Amino acid sequence: MTPKTQTALVQSRASSTNFSLSFAIEPSCPLADSPSPYHVLVRVCAVSLNPSDWKAPKRFFVEGNGVGCDFCGFVEEAGPLSKIGPRARVCGAIIAMYKASDSHKGAFAQYTWADSRRLLRVPESWSAVQAAALGAVSWSTSGAAISDPEALGLAGLPSKPADKPIPVLVYGGATATGIMTTQLLKLSGYLPIAVCSPKSSALVKRCGAVGTASYLSSSIVQDIKKIAHGVPIRHAIDCVTTPESVSDCMSVIARTGGRYACLEVIPETCVLRRAVKVKVVMAYETENVDTDLNHPVYSRKANAELHGIVMTWTKDIQSLLDRGALIVKPLHELNEGFEGIIEGLDMLRRGDLQDRKLVAVVPS
Repeated sequence: MTPKTQTALVQSRASSTNFSLSFAIEPSCPLADSPSPYHVLVRVCAVSLNPSDWKAPKRFFVEGNGVGCDFCGFVEEAGPLSKIGPRARVCGAIIAMYKASDSHKGAFAQYTWADSRRLLRVPESWSAVQAAALGAVSWSTSGAAISDPEALGLAGLPSKPADKPIPVLVYGGATATGIMTTQLLKLSGYLPIAVCSPKSSALVKRCGAVGTASYLSSSIVQDIKKIAHGVPIRHAIDCVTTPESVSDCMSVIARTGGRYACLEVIPETCVLRRAVKVKVVMAYETENVDTDLNHPVYSRKANAELHGIVMTWTKDIQSLLDRGALIVKPLHELNEGFEGIIEGLDMLRRGDLQDRKLVAVVPS
């Protein structure tokens, strides 16, 4: 029987015990009805944390709304159009949580409703925290950046690799999204060149990078071009979006132009190039719903084409997962429960443990 209430982490300025984060543990949070015939009710057993989990509520706070995106859990109930039934172990992400009507959403909870069409079945060889780290934020963002005609517009997929291997720059190659993007580019027939720290170079190369450049290098642009062996670089994904990363990407992209995709609003001080097509990629745009945040960049209209693109990527990711072709960022397991999640969100805010993906077990 579906529970009427649950314990969940919610946005709250009134009840927060952390002056830097407006979150509180709500022990009697109402559990909404299923949003669609495709949705399944998932009993959450583990979650992973993303920077957006604390940044988005800070920018677009809604009192009482849920928190958290990436999760792993077991299906308790399935809608009539779901192809995934009860007891299946799945992972995915709850992404759009920016309106008052989204109060039922959020992965940092005992239960969450999730669209079964965007879920992955978790192999037995994967632990719950590994699967939560895979979630869906990183690979859906990567897939959107790679395939969206308004972003990089690359046609290759793991199921149908590109005919011609061309270099693609991944700035922030050791971030969770950078690690996933590097793998997906390589598996799609491209030649990823990653920018990361020297200590992360071996990991990023294991993910498929043909070479790495240190963001600490004073000759970073020349280092990247050298790895490309003189082949013009026309595509860049920026997973950090700082003034330095934007400048480096713009300098690396070929003189005749190219495409640049990033994951944050570009700082106002940055100088862009008219010959470079730019898109700020947001995972929630793949949900095919209007997201009005009263912001010129973060607000998005429903995008059926992009929704379809990520549905295709879901099938490819499932295939890669089944054959053991994916890895996730090295993990750091937090203290169990919602207190551990709040602690982890504060760690992300402070910039602690940037070389680890923070995960936590959610008690039933």
